[in-house]
Amino acid sequence: MKILKMKALLEGFDPQSTVNQSSVPPQEKTWSPEEKKAALEAIGGYNEYGNHLRREHNLMEIAHKLSKITESAEQFTLAEVDDWFDKKTVSENMKQLRKVSEEFNKLAKEAHVVQQRMEALYEDGGHVLSRYFEIKNLDEGALAISKLNKK
Repeated sequence: MKILKMKALLEGFDPQSTVNQSSVPPQEKTWSPEEKKAALEAIGGYNEYGNHLRREHNLMEIAHKLSKITESAEQFTLAEVDDWFDKKTVSENMKQLRKVSEEFNKLAKEAHVVQQRMEALYEDGGHVLSRYFEIKNLDEGALAISKLNKK
């Protein structure tokens, strides 16, 4: 068992000070014109990430289609098998396929819930950013312009 050394824990702690060092805000950074431009361009492109977040093909739709494929495959293969032994093997394989499809559906539902939460957080972040910055629409090619600089 490793013993913690109090000296390492107390470094930087001033018992006379009423402010702990971890609560002191960091010094403000001086931004170069290039850094400002890069930051404003990145902020202005915020909406681009929304398209990535809201996938074109929903996982729930894919799960539904895979379920339909599983059902069709099971019905088709069982109808085509004549031999009892083959029918038993195919039946077991289709049972395994059904379990895989059910697990995929379950995970797709969980992912859908998480995705909705992420989309809500993304929108909240966008609302906060739009208070201070102009977020470009994807249709527009304009760069982001700080609302603070307009004042």
